[in-house]
Amino acid sequence: MGCATATIKYLVFLFNALCALLGLGVIVVSSLALKDVIDETRPLIIFFIVIGSIVFLISFFGCCGAIKENVCLTWTYATLMLVLLILTCVLSFAYLNRIDEKAVSKNTLDKAWDKQKNGTDAMSIWQSSLHCCGVNGSSDYTSANLAIPASCYAGNGTANATATPPAKIYTEGCLSSLINAYAKSLKYVKLFAWILIGVEGAAFLFATILAITFNNEQRRSRY
Repeated sequence: MGCATATIKYLVFLFNALCALLGLGVIVVSSLALKDVIDETRPLIIFFIVIGSIVFLISFFGCCGAIKENVCLTWTYATLMLVLLILTCVLSFAYLNRIDEKAVSKNTLDKAWDKQKNGTDAMSIWQSSLHCCGVNGSSDYTSANLAIPASCYAGNGTANATATPPAKIYTEGCLSSLINAYAKSLKYVKLFAWILIGVEGAAFLFATILAITFNNEQRRSRY
């Protein structure tokens, strides 16, 4: 095996390791983001978890193909990397980068607020987790002639104004809090997605070069 072939072989090993680590990173970050994102985007985050899992698993083909210098395994790995690269690019360009955090957050809270006005405490899940009150603030309740719920109060939802000291109402509205939380969660998912695209592209390139090299060496050995 020539020096160039050995170098490419080790590069395939390196990018396999990076792909495996990034695959695990995407799984962890996307799993953590699931608790903050809303129902409309959960399928997208789950799909990234699936892609991360697949990237981690198919790195096995790259390792085996490089170790055994097997043309079939190496081409299988390169093909799978190409498919994953296309899927990751489609998700990042067509879906992930086009998500409007403000519009999605507003739509979610508008639905919750409509239920709240109809007697269902739909805002409590957001108010308790984000430490906020109402869509734009506690004045939303007074304007709608509604009692401020316990989830708007600091201190584990203790809505007792006569307590010593009195319970404090969250001053920030849930819309801005949800937008910030949603943007923060997606930021890390986007970061790992773009890094994954770069590593997948490099892994596909080097695996293709290595497969062609193995194929040429097998062809020369027959003569």
